[in-house]
Formats: sequence, C-alpha cells, structure tokens
Amino acid sequence: MKKIKHITLVCIISMITFSNCKESDLPDPSKSVIKTDNVTQNQFDVFLKREFVAPYNVNLLYKLPDIETNLNDYVVPSDYNQSIRMANLIKYLAFEPYTKVVSKEFLQKYFPKMIVLVGSGAYNNNGTVILGTAEGGLKVTLYDINNMDVTDIDRLNDRYFRTIYHEFSHILHQNIPYTRDFDQISSTDYVQDEWNEFWPSNGVTSLEKGFISDYASKSSNEDFVELIAHYMTKPQSEWDTIITNAGAGGAIITQKITIVKSYLQGSWSIDLDALRDEVLLRQNNLNSQDLDNIN
Repeated sequence: MKKIKHITLVCIISMITFSNCKESDLPDPSKSVIKTDNVTQNQFDVFLKREFVAPYNVNLLYKLPDIETNLNDYVVPSDYNQSIRMANLIKYLAFEPYTKVVSKEFLQKYFPKMIVLVGSGAYNNNGTVILGTAEGGLKVTLYDINNMDVTDIDRLNDRYFRTIYHEFSHILHQNIPYTRDFDQISSTDYVQDEWNEFWPSNGVTSLEKGFISDYASKSSNEDFVELIAHYMTKPQSEWDTIITNAGAGGAIITQKITIVKSYLQGSWSIDLDALRDEVLLRQNNLNSQDLDNIN
C-alpha cells in the first residue's frame, strides 16, 4: 500500500514543495492590502469584515479565487459552514491569545494580511499532500478545510494552527533576527531539502538529534519557528515527555527553546509561557464555543 505522508507546512516561493521561507518582500505594515469589492455580501462576509478586517486588517478568503491558488493544483473550494467554523477557530485560538498577551496593534502590524481557505489538500506526485502554505509574510493558505474535525484538537493543531503559529514566527525573526548562537547548536545536522526522507538516519530519529520535528531539521530558521509552534500547543507534561524520549536530543532542544524564549521576550515582549498558557486554556475550553455563530 502506498504510504502518504501528511505535510503540515510548506512555504512556497517556487514550484518546489517546502522551499525556504522568503526572507524579503515583507509587506509594508503601515499599508492595508485589503481590497473591498462591490459585490453582494452575505452574513459571513459581514462577519469577516467586522471580526477580521476592521480589528486586524486581515482578509479571510473562502470562495477560492483562482488568483490566490496554484493553478497546477486540483483543489476544491472550502465548504461554507466549515469556513465559518475555521474563521471562529482562528479568531479564538490565534488572534485573541496574541491580543491578550501582546496587543491588538502587534497583530495589526505583523500578522499576514491574507488567510485563504481551501477545501481539499493539494497532492504532490511524490505521495505527499500540502496542508498549508505561506508566501512572503503576506498570505497563509490552509488546505483540507472540508475534512476539518473541530472536536479533535490534536488534528487541528497538526493540520492548521501550528502552520499559523509557525508562519507568524517567521515574520518576527525576519523583522528582528535572533542570535546566531542558535544556528551553531545544530549547524552540522541540518539536512536541507532531504528532511522528508532523511529520518531516521542510522537508527537515529530527528528528535534524538535535537529537532522537535523532521521539518525542523531543514534549516535553522525552520528549526526556530517549529520550536515555537510546537511549544505553544503542548502542555508542560507532554513537553517533558518529549524531552525525556529525545534522549541526548532533549538537552539540545532545551538549549534551543531557552534561546527562543529569550528572543521573544527581549525583542517582542512576548512571554512564550504566558502565550502557551492562553492557547492551552482555550483549547481546553473549545467545546464550550459556538463555532457556527456569525452574528
């Protein structure tokens, strides 16, 4: 049976899956990229303008305009009701935690200005499926919305929210670089584009080498933001188990996350532990949220 490995994140600046996230061409945060078309708006459109465009200067697209998708991919639009649920989830699990721990102005200035929802995954001819893309700090695309299960937080994190946290973190280090000391910790172990097939190598997993995920072994930048995305979505007990299971790699991961926390606090006044606490609290209370509400 052909094995399909799900990919939760890819940064597209060419036709190659998982090329490096682009370090330039970030949008001017002082200028709005939101365009208002003279079309009839339904209730959801009004909700998006009120809850996304007005407070955060972010446009969420769910009607799958051709210009915002790769024309070489066969994909389908996001279901209307699933799009509503995802919009409420993004607001609840991403925008509101950052607003509470940092500020709304912080999101207005630095968060990607466009989120595109796609109903299906985008399949590659190598057996992988793209579940998230990002371009130039401007746009994040989330795939496979029609198969989203709002009751499965692990799947939500794996397929959607670690993508969002990951890509937002790229924007931060592209604006203010982190210390080069981080690069040196695993400098000889990054495998670049081989990350998807390299592990395990000689019986050693990426975790045992000090990487929180296989993709983290691609480069220091991906390593840095993968740590943030995984740390934000895992309670301390689960994180401690990961560190223990990593063996010798546990000390390496701990060294890296210490640098990450220091960078976020010193450069952006972000307490990563406080941000994680807020995200986890909301995850635990997710079943109390009316994700269909757009009033």
